[in-house]
Amino acid sequence: VYVIAEAAGSHCQDYNKAEALVRAAAEAGADAIKFQLITPELLCADVPLPLGINATHDAWLQRLGVTRLRDLFAKGGLPRAWCTPLKALAESLGLAWLCTPFSVAEAMFLVEDVEVQGLKIASGDLMFTPLLQYAARTGLPLIISTGGATEVEVYEALALINQHSGRNSYAFCDQVVLMHCRSIYPCPDILANLRAIDTLYRDMQVAAVGWSDHTLSADIVPALAVACGATCLEKHVKLEHDTSSIDANHSLTPLAFKSMVETVRNVPLILGSAEKTPHPLEMHDRVFARRDPSDWLRPTARGREGYWQ
Repeated sequence: VYVIAEAAGSHCQDYNKAEALVRAAAEAGADAIKFQLITPELLCADVPLPLGINATHDAWLQRLGVTRLRDLFAKGGLPRAWCTPLKALAESLGLAWLCTPFSVAEAMFLVEDVEVQGLKIASGDLMFTPLLQYAARTGLPLIISTGGATEVEVYEALALINQHSGRNSYAFCDQVVLMHCRSIYPCPDILANLRAIDTLYRDMQVAAVGWSDHTLSADIVPALAVACGATCLEKHVKLEHDTSSIDANHSLTPLAFKSMVETVRNVPLILGSAEKTPHPLEMHDRVFARRDPSDWLRPTARGREGYWQ
């Protein structure tokens, strides 16, 4: 399982916190740390945020102190000047450094200046044609979230990527990781719909499907996602005692994230193989729990011969 620690806006525009998040991800055993590169003017219209629809959402916006959409996204982006030093730090700690661009210009910067190893496409940009076209032409691995999408929309996005990657057939296996996702922040466990992971494998004919997890679960949901076939797991991480960052409400602390990593690493071992055969540690019980056909009493003749010695 390839584990991505999503730092998003948990750095609160503080470089020291961004560095701390990289170190926390490495300590927790993640494979990669991911940030977001956002230029609000290239992402969203300058409109007021909707209020009065949901009390919890209103309280969140009030806590952040924002009233307009561009002001909200300004809190989540990583300054460009931080990308190269954070990438160097991550790689020195054995982590891959990933980033989500929210415009073609940002994607070009990440590919050409920062030399990222892959690009993440956010759920909201699944139908953002210019970004998908550019990402496909880079030839880099693409991690594509599918929150809020229909199967038709996912198929259309893959077809577009295929077209602009120069392939002659419907083959995404070596370039795309599809991420099942619920664009709910935080997402209740019972809305995870993890069976959709298998649906994406079956209907989209891709080799890799993951789970971009917005639940607060550090155990059962991530473990079940892996059991359902997810080979990539993305989860938001925040610093200890963070209650004020833009993503705090749907992020795990470093300790909880580390516990999650340990859990999902054990899932393949727990699932084991499909072969039905005795484990070596069962052989003792086979001798002493099975009956001898001569009198139908335990243990077998082999056990009565002093096998326990």
